[in-house]
Amino acid sequence: MTIAIHESALIRHFNTRKETLRAWEEKIGCRFSPFRGFKMPDSRLYIEHPDFLDSIVDLVLTNERHIFIRGPVGSGKSTLMLLALRDLPTLMDRRGNRFVAGYVGMTGLYEKQMAAAIADSLRVKYRRSWETSQIIDAISVECVRRYIEEKCRTALFIEDVADNQEAAFHKIRYLADLPTEEMKDSYGTALDEPIVTLIMSGTMEYWNAMLNYLPQIADRTEPLDVPPLDNAKAKEFIARRVAYAQGKIDTFDKDNIDVYPFAEEAVRCINGAAKGNPRDIRMLARGCEQVAAEDFRRTGDPTVTQKIAELVADAYAVILKEVH
Repeated sequence: MTIAIHESALIRHFNTRKETLRAWEEKIGCRFSPFRGFKMPDSRLYIEHPDFLDSIVDLVLTNERHIFIRGPVGSGKSTLMLLALRDLPTLMDRRGNRFVAGYVGMTGLYEKQMAAAIADSLRVKYRRSWETSQIIDAISVECVRRYIEEKCRTALFIEDVADNQEAAFHKIRYLADLPTEEMKDSYGTALDEPIVTLIMSGTMEYWNAMLNYLPQIADRTEPLDVPPLDNAKAKEFIARRVAYAQGKIDTFDKDNIDVYPFAEEAVRCINGAAKGNPRDIRMLARGCEQVAAEDFRRTGDPTVTQKIAELVADAYAVILKEVH
């Protein structure tokens, strides 16, 4: 017996939309949607904030404070941490020490998971059967060895630090307090400054959680607020993604940006609605892409106009308000 399977109206609708969007992408030379999400985007898509990045690196080099990169969800905190992480191994602090850097990007960790993640990121050997305290001890001993023998300080980047379990905080505090008094007694003047700098990130709520759970670290931490993208950087953000989807990112020239098929006025409208938040710019640009694709099917013009951007911004206004 043959069973006939008919497409539902819903499936036909989504297939039509998919075909319409694909036609628009092909028209502008893209192999896929420029505004799809990436868990860990290609570094060539990053938009740098040179002055803000300098502030992070300068604080690490002076070795006076830990750092908390603060900003709303989607503001680019992780990107800035990765850019600072990229630059540090090429630099030396004021005493001529180089850096060993580690990055913990996982959240929701328990204390042993946190200890293991830190050890892995700093390339410290340990046994899986060890207790949390043993792993942390191994990390601290190796940080001291690197400082004494290799003239290397440790820079530990921890993303969304307050999203982890409370017990994990205290393991971070132990590393932030290195060297311990016992270590100072053993090595004398060889250990006369902090040897681990924490570079943490999170929202304002996460910062407040740190003030409550780890005041001993918060008092020695400099909060830095991530600046929003201005219109020029928003234009670069959109143009980089289009170039990436076109396979042209390696020849991207940020001094001569072509934001086609987006009109300049559309970019300004999108950025104004997103308040300079990269994640919201991407979300709005994707909405504009879908509306422009429908318009292209009717008119043959793939341009994302100011009118399209205004329509999408109005439609997303309530959603963006809820997200923020």
